Amino acid sequence: MDHAHRPVELTKATATYYVIVDDDGIISGKGVRPDWTPKRDVVDVQRASEHPVERELQRVDFTRACLSSLAPMKFLTVEAMSHGHAAWLVKDQFTLDRAFESLAEVFFADELAFDAAAFGDTTG
Repeated sequence: MDHAHRPVELTKATATYYVIVDDDGIISGKGVRPDWTPKRDVVDVQRASEHPVERELQRVDFTRACLSSLAPMKFLTVEAMSHGHAAWLVKDQFTLDRAFESLAEVFFADELAFDAAAFGDTTG
């Protein structure tokens, strides 16, 4: 009976993943609807090669795919444990960024209201 000479490691290790995303909803066609809220669509996910030359070729291919596309797409690099994990990370980061932008808009509006009140301007 054959057996492994060393124990098998069943833990997941992180790796570099290349992700192409569409933040404008052009690829899915959702961005043309009037009630559409911005949402990140993951177009493609690939694990980066371990070999540096092949990794650079992958990066060039993904960059060219983004630049030659009719839709405005972004090329992102993330450290993840799987393809699904990489897709979830970029979607979650987009959600956090949108929440932060909304919060910044609220703070800016409050600052304008405070400045208007401080100088006796009742139009702000």
